[in-house]
Amino acid sequence: MEILLILGVPVAMLWMVVATLANGTFVADGCDPLRIARLMISAADSPDLTCTTVPFIADLPSLGLGLTSETAVVLYLLLIRRMRQLDVSLTRQGAAIFDKDQLSQDPMRTRYARFLAKLRVRPVWQLLVFFGVIALGTGFYISASQSNHMFKTMANIQGVAHPAVAVQDGYRISWWAQWETDPSMAILWIAVGSIGTYFAVRQAYLYYHVARLFKDVPNLMVFRHLPARIDRDHGWRPVSRLIVIAYLSSLSFVCSLIVLIYMLRDPDQAPAYRIVVNALLGVVAFVGTVLNLAVVGTLRSGIHRSYVKALKDRIIRLNQESAVLDNTGQFVAARTTRLEADHLVGDVGYPIRGGVVRIASLASGLIPVVKLSHDVINLYF
Repeated sequence: MEILLILGVPVAMLWMVVATLANGTFVADGCDPLRIARLMISAADSPDLTCTTVPFIADLPSLGLGLTSETAVVLYLLLIRRMRQLDVSLTRQGAAIFDKDQLSQDPMRTRYARFLAKLRVRPVWQLLVFFGVIALGTGFYISASQSNHMFKTMANIQGVAHPAVAVQDGYRISWWAQWETDPSMAILWIAVGSIGTYFAVRQAYLYYHVARLFKDVPNLMVFRHLPARIDRDHGWRPVSRLIVIAYLSSLSFVCSLIVLIYMLRDPDQAPAYRIVVNALLGVVAFVGTVLNLAVVGTLRSGIHRSYVKALKDRIIRLNQESAVLDNTGQFVAARTTRLEADHLVGDVGYPIRGGVVRIASLASGLIPVVKLSHDVINLYF
């Protein structure tokens, strides 16, 4: 089942492209995606050119959701691959930061066995989550197909400040994924979003348990300090790759929420509907963002504590070796050992290098985070 779902998103996206090309809803006059994007930003274009439908290529929100769904699947597969290689990468010959035997010895053996057990989710729970996501996706489609903000925006960006209901209905009826026009496209639209959400949920579940494991690891295992001359990141680079995936997942989550808020924003709906939808989106945005930050923070904290513990153990051993060398009259060797220990004292910190890259990755996510905050505020004010 998992393999079918993994292949489902790219196959569905490809089929939507082929099907819309065949039935003439892939593109339309005046509906170039670059033009639509430019109008959304600057609202300046030729007044003689009008897009009167919503073809596949001009439906930027749906394309955005499709892209984030595909991203969720790819990041899930990448996370699984990195996790399977993690113990081997951290104990590779010449650059091991711990002895692999510790995983088969208490106290780590019990904790690691509990971690592996949590990863083996029963099929019945997987099915419940999947069908739950399908139900949510169907509900979202019904709402989006009837009151998609895109239908009003298409008129707004082309000079109609207050479009009549008939104009909005024209865009709604011409929408490439409208059930009444082509049920198969509607089903694929729901499937792509639901599969992406399903793998995003599974990825969040994995990260939750990985973060909990790394929270306990510094107290359960003995790590060794790996000098920077052997490995720039002191042997922790394989774990940093998990954090990079977490950063990308957080960015994808924020982008998908921006699209959801855009599509469901409808000031003309009944107050009760707006309150429920706005409250749901606000809670999802807040909880999801907090959990993403907590996972990344826990992983970084676990790495930092493990590294500092190994570093302090190394400094203690070097000082002990220096004392032994002094007692045996090997003063030059003792001084060299003390200098190495003194050098390590100033190296206490986060082991993974590349601060500029980390800052750049955070900066690249700043714009969508600010945009999400702006959209959430606009839901209520």
